Amino acid sequence: MLIVLMWIPLSYGADEQVQTSLTQLSISLEQNPKLTLGKVEELNQLFLHPQPSSRFWFELKVIEVKAKTRLGYFEEAEQHLYQLESYLPVMGAFEDAPAQIKLLQAQLALKKNDISVGLLLLEQARDLVPKEHVTLRSDILHSLAWALRYQANYSEAEQVIKDAISLVAPIEDKARLATYYNQLGVIYDYMGSLQLALRFHEKSLNIQRQLQNQQGISNSLYNIGEIYRDLEKFQQALQHFKQALEVDKALGDPIHIANSHGKLSQVYLKLGDIAQALSHSQAGIELSRASGANSDLAWQLSILANIYVAQKALTQALAVAQEALTLALEAKAKRTEHTVRIVMIEIWLAQSQYESALSEIEWVLALPDIGTSYRATLHKYQAQALEQLGQYKLAVQSLESFIEARTQLYHDLDKQQALTMQQNVEFIRQEQALKLIQNEQALAQATLENLKLQRGMGASLLLCFMAIGIYIYKRQVQKQQFVELEADMMAQSLAQKNRLLADVSHELRTPLAALKLTVEAMQHNIEPDPVKGFIKIQKKISHLDNLIKDIYQSAQFDNDAMVLDKQPVDVSILLKEIVEEFQPMYATKQQSLTYAEEVDNTLFDLDAARIRQVIFNLLRNSHFYTSVDGQTVVTLKMNKKGVMISTQDSFPGVATEDLEKIFERLYRCEGSRSRDHGGSGLGLAICQQIVQAHGGNISAAHSSMGGVEITIYIPYQADA
Repeated sequence: MLIVLMWIPLSYGADEQVQTSLTQLSISLEQNPKLTLGKVEELNQLFLHPQPSSRFWFELKVIEVKAKTRLGYFEEAEQHLYQLESYLPVMGAFEDAPAQIKLLQAQLALKKNDISVGLLLLEQARDLVPKEHVTLRSDILHSLAWALRYQANYSEAEQVIKDAISLVAPIEDKARLATYYNQLGVIYDYMGSLQLALRFHEKSLNIQRQLQNQQGISNSLYNIGEIYRDLEKFQQALQHFKQALEVDKALGDPIHIANSHGKLSQVYLKLGDIAQALSHSQAGIELSRASGANSDLAWQLSILANIYVAQKALTQALAVAQEALTLALEAKAKRTEHTVRIVMIEIWLAQSQYESALSEIEWVLALPDIGTSYRATLHKYQAQALEQLGQYKLAVQSLESFIEARTQLYHDLDKQQALTMQQNVEFIRQEQALKLIQNEQALAQATLENLKLQRGMGASLLLCFMAIGIYIYKRQVQKQQFVELEADMMAQSLAQKNRLLADVSHELRTPLAALKLTVEAMQHNIEPDPVKGFIKIQKKISHLDNLIKDIYQSAQFDNDAMVLDKQPVDVSILLKEIVEEFQPMYATKQQSLTYAEEVDNTLFDLDAARIRQVIFNLLRNSHFYTSVDGQTVVTLKMNKKGVMISTQDSFPGVATEDLEKIFERLYRCEGSRSRDHGGSGLGLAICQQIVQAHGGNISAAHSSMGGVEITIYIPYQADA
């Protein structure tokens, strides 16, 4: 970089060299604003006085303002902008200068969390920018999308950033594309579309690696870490946030450093490491206070409030949360405000201040643009407070609202999954159609070459035409067969989707009907004991909640949203721990639960959490369906080929025709092992998906003890 900058001539006659130097500075700005600022200050020494008529001087000032804004030197950046604005009358030759200065002013305002001013300046910049300045227009749209996202206006932000992408995609501006993909990924993350979010973050990360942009790589790692955190993959999230923090420290942006500290604090809190969570939280708060960014400080304080709640220091938690709310309101940061208000409600519930909690809940529910998930959480807390105050009828109404919101969430999820499936099918169809066209073009080219070679040979030409005709006919037959096969596959896929929707509707209708009867009984004072009635309602809500969670998890497996975290695991120790945990449950029905193993080496690469989920499901089923005084045996066998885990239990068993179907989603067995214990009917289907994701298989057979034997086999070659 230093070599490039040294050959800038004092006369500025070599325009190409000057432009190359400015381009290098712009690239350096994205990767290392601290280093870039040093280079710009060196070059500023070439000018004894401001030269607003010089394009090179103007561009240097723009880069200097951007660097100081990113590094948190807000007052200096503001002074430079005042200077540039005062020189506008003599910069008439630079038609993009007014829009450029407005954009810089807007970015400075946004960095200081003054969103309303930032939005106003961005609208002015958009009106001033000349149409031919595509990249400047796209930069304005990118900042506008950021501000809209900040205000929780995600739908509009999504459309604006897509417009920015459509501007730079044709000119293949990779640096901007990577930045805009990252922004779109964040928006999808906030909208709850994690699969789309990951897709765009990965696209951004791949481009940033090609460009070797360390700041861009850090941003992508940071945002991917957020998705891992949302998926409760805390170790992966921790790795991404740690790496992002190291890069941020090297580059010097205080806001980025503070944000990485805040995310690390959240993950450590989830992992139960309070000391580390507190340390990172305090570091983030210190940097945010120094930068004067109220919204960022409010978010950092909300994390500290959560830490105090975990420590049972509720008075401190409430004081910190109230400060955070004041700052969020001043900054007009809606998403941060919502987060803080939830924390305050949780604190009041923990302090048994139910009236305060209800007052806050009612006020927040009246706000516009409250998301469905957020609304469901509020109704849930509202029901808890009303129950504690003995207002059972109102509590029932809140539970009804909670059920309605959760049902809407499931409905939205289902529509999203259906849309994803349709998009995937359409993509495959278009890809195959393109291949057919390419094959036909290749055939036509081959035919033309044959005609050239066989010109003048009548008999050979006739045979060639016949062969080509036969070949084309066969190709058409194959094409038709392919189209019919594709149509059949699409029809089968849609039929399976419709069948699943019908089954899910049935599963939701049954507990909802029972819940409705109980609610109506309480509303009409038919239920003699309101407390017992309320307990019945809570059980039905829990059943519905478990069902929706299982449906969501199964859908994530279908869409490859679940990523296995394989690590060397001592399978023997894992199974012994699970069996020990289930002993008290089995004792309630005088059932015996034993474990046996035939192993040499018990280490195996598995996702321990997922395999634990599988065994939990099998043992839970065995406990519920096996008769009193029954027996269950867990067996582990391992050899050089793989690992085999089996569970078998005593009477009652399952009919032979049911053994092949029990892994189907929502399938009901006839007889004594039918689903009547509050399960979702998806447990075994999820088990099968987890095992298959490991490269193994799971099967059911009659047990020699009179019940059912479930066998899991995972080969060593699964990772190959």
